[in-house]
Amino acid sequence: MVVSGKVHYKHHQIDFEVRMNHEDIKEGEIASEEAKHELIHAINRKFRVKYPLSSTIDPVHVRTF
Repeated sequence: MVVSGKVHYKHHQIDFEVRMNHEDIKEGEIASEEAKHELIHAINRKFRVKYPLSSTIDPVHVRTF
């Protein structure tokens, strides 16, 4: 699936779109801390940034293919 949205930390934010599969990520919500951490790691790898695990992700959009 493709997960997209905005990741925020203090005064910094970016729009993102990453491919990942996690059953706890659904349209509009991230149901577990584990899923959020995996998503932040995927964003950090793809965009070569260092958002901490305490960052917020809102909104979350999911597309499956």
